[in-house]
Amino acid sequence: MREAFAGVYGRWDSPAAKVFGPVIEWRTYLRAVHLAAMFPLGIAYFVVVVTMFAVGGALIWTVVGPLVLIPLLFITRWAGDGEAWAVRHLVKIELRRPPTAIDLKQSPRSQIWTRLIDPSTWTGLIYLIFQFPIGIATFVMLTVAGAVAGMLTGAPILVATTDFATETHGWHLGFDRWMLGVLLVPVGLLSFLILVHLVNAFSALHAVWARLLLGSRAKNIPALPNHEPEPPDPGPGTPVASALPARPPVATPPTQQPAEGISGIASLTAREKEVLMLIARGHSNAEIGEALVISEGTVKTHVKRVLAKLELRDRTQASVYAYETGFVVPRVAEEPTPIGRRRKSV
Repeated sequence: MREAFAGVYGRWDSPAAKVFGPVIEWRTYLRAVHLAAMFPLGIAYFVVVVTMFAVGGALIWTVVGPLVLIPLLFITRWAGDGEAWAVRHLVKIELRRPPTAIDLKQSPRSQIWTRLIDPSTWTGLIYLIFQFPIGIATFVMLTVAGAVAGMLTGAPILVATTDFATETHGWHLGFDRWMLGVLLVPVGLLSFLILVHLVNAFSALHAVWARLLLGSRAKNIPALPNHEPEPPDPGPGTPVASALPARPPVATPPTQQPAEGISGIASLTAREKEVLMLIARGHSNAEIGEALVISEGTVKTHVKRVLAKLELRDRTQASVYAYETGFVVPRVAEEPTPIGRRRKSV
């Protein structure tokens, strides 16, 4: 949450600038437009999602059901990408989406399965549904606060164009209507200043909510592993290479060995070897997905295949196996790949 508010108020240094600066910042008014657009967009999201889910669920045992539900998987992804883009540019907050290149070199059936097992599909669905009540709240806030600020600021015009009485229910206000109109202007300007900060506060809170449901769960993006990692160069005071224990060779099957005879590391595909290396380095499924530009659900599938082929029980055993066989060797910690430098192909 602190990062979200820093993205809104970060460019202003002094307390006075933080109070009055957002009034003259153009991005503040874009945030107000974004908040106002949540109401119609929330209605559209709610109607589309609920209608398609209800129709597809009711007809799931027919041909029509899957034809309705399958497009919903992709609609939620694309809508989530658009919402994340808007939040990222308006609030200036880091909001990395799960990899979008998960469709590369996949059959249509694999793409559908990937969407089904990807957690971001379902968190994005929850986000779109809740945009409806959030949109109502923001619309009411903008309408009421904007109307009050506008009426008070424009009180002199209201007095000049209407028959504004200075008596209400027998109570005399003690001054004429023109003086009353002038005195209400500072109150209106104060109300407008409060509205500006309400817009920024709502935008920051919404950005936190969007990152919770739409953002990637990866804390960093690990460097892509090599298939044959080498130990680091020895530094000063390190024993010479001849004194170090020899790295156990990785058993490789003969070229003509039948497929059913392959076992151990040699039975893994190139992608499964990359997943095993990153597991051994202690990275989560979300971080592995960021590094390999695949969905978190696809990473889970690769992990299950690795465990099945190596006849291991869990990720801990897989890590131990990778080190004991010499497939992964200890080395100095790697710097995470900077944000934005993702792998462009798989």
